[in-house]
Amino acid sequence: MSAIGYSLSLALLFVWSLPGTIALRSLLMLGALAALALALKRSDWRTLVRAAGLPLLLIGALTLWFIAQSLLLAVEPQWSLDELRGQWLPALLALLLGLMLALRAGRLATAITLVFAAQAAIAVGHSLWHWFDHGELLTQLVPLTGGKLEMSFILNLLLAFLTVDLFCRATGRTPLLRLPFAAVAAVMALALVGSILAGARNGIIGIGFLGFSAVSLFVLDQSGRLGPRRTLAAAAAIAAALATLAFLNYRSDVRWQTFAETAAIAWDIDSHHTWIDGNLWHRPALADGRLVEPSAYTRIAFIRGGARLIADQPLGYGYGRNAFAHALRQRHPDARLGHAHSGWIDLGVGGGVPALLLWGALLGGLAWRGWRSFFGRHNVHGLVLFLVAAGFAGRMALDSVNKDHMLQIFMFLVGILLVQTSSRHEGDSP
Repeated sequence: MSAIGYSLSLALLFVWSLPGTIALRSLLMLGALAALALALKRSDWRTLVRAAGLPLLLIGALTLWFIAQSLLLAVEPQWSLDELRGQWLPALLALLLGLMLALRAGRLATAITLVFAAQAAIAVGHSLWHWFDHGELLTQLVPLTGGKLEMSFILNLLLAFLTVDLFCRATGRTPLLRLPFAAVAAVMALALVGSILAGARNGIIGIGFLGFSAVSLFVLDQSGRLGPRRTLAAAAAIAAALATLAFLNYRSDVRWQTFAETAAIAWDIDSHHTWIDGNLWHRPALADGRLVEPSAYTRIAFIRGGARLIADQPLGYGYGRNAFAHALRQRHPDARLGHAHSGWIDLGVGGGVPALLLWGALLGGLAWRGWRSFFGRHNVHGLVLFLVAAGFAGRMALDSVNKDHMLQIFMFLVGILLVQTSSRHEGDSP
């Protein structure tokens, strides 16, 4: 039964990102859960609880808060309860699946990487086929996942696994992945090309954060061997490289050149109402007559509007992926929007300050557990957990990734990594 659960789990990991597969996802998840549950012993359940530790308590507290808030405080109780059933419950089941799978299967990092790499190869191949067929590359459109956000989310996770593997190889540790270096380098190149073709600006920012974190950790890890002068020189080189990349990105993307002025206009949500209904109100104009850049304007205005909603109702309006829109319509019935393009704003508006504190404590606790596991006990899975948790927290500031299949994939990986960073698995090989 473990082999069946393993196969169904990997199939689910691939299918999760495909649009129009909700029924198939549910079938695969329930099948995998059932197969793994039958394979677990009674003692395994105690091990599972011990492996999850404090994160499980925080998730339990957050779940209880969501339920109590939906019943007692939500503006639309039935809608909030439906969202809990459709959004939070599948995420909890994904967490459970990850925990159970990690107890019964080993060497999951390589299998997960290969699943993500297959998706990257299909996406890049689709773009190349479009070039052969139409004479131009397919950019900012990803038919495989239905959107560039979803594809960049997968690619950022793939790059996290690859980065940890390269880090281990560069520092003389056992590699995370059971793949030859040439294969790892090829998949890394594939993921970077896929990210560029997807064209998700926030995904590129995530890659920059990942690269900065990896190089900084390398310098920190090797500081004893490098000595103070070489460590300082390496730190200066990192700063110079990041400054150069930032400058090149600024010059190559015209959207950055109007960002400051766009941000100032977007922050003044009382004078401009395009963010409420883009069809009813025209976009504001810059000083030179050009219109504000829509993406930056919308995101910043949503953050300001969401922060105001949180301040007005600190206990939240009721859990939901589109809680921002539901709350805003209490004041502006003509609002035509969905989520806030920021997971933290969505969560704060829906779940209130308690949800923000509990979720922030969970992500911070996961990152700290990963850091301590890697640098304190030399468990390479700890570095994966650190990067995945920190990356998800950062991406939530820029995109609403804490919903739908993206939240489920994250929780699934968290479940796996919690077991792999527990004392029971400290000695396991990647």
